[in-house]
Amino acid sequence: MHIDFGFLISNAPGKGIKFESAPFKLSEELVEVLGEQGSDNFKRFRQLMVDGFKALHENADKIILIVEMMMLG
Repeated sequence: MHIDFGFLISNAPGKGIKFESAPFKLSEELVEVLGEQGSDNFKRFRQLMVDGFKALHENADKIILIVEMMMLG
């Protein structure tokens, strides 16, 4: 699996530097790998996502500062 953090944070293909409008994209391929929505793997993935979003919320000020610095060059 490959996570393109440039795309995730700002650089969308063909769009220059813009933030993605969708809050989260869950592809059919990822669901297939995880199993059905009731599977243990899917439940674990969902819990990890919740934990990740909580961590983002707790550190939002730091993240915003980093993004602002990136935008300034």
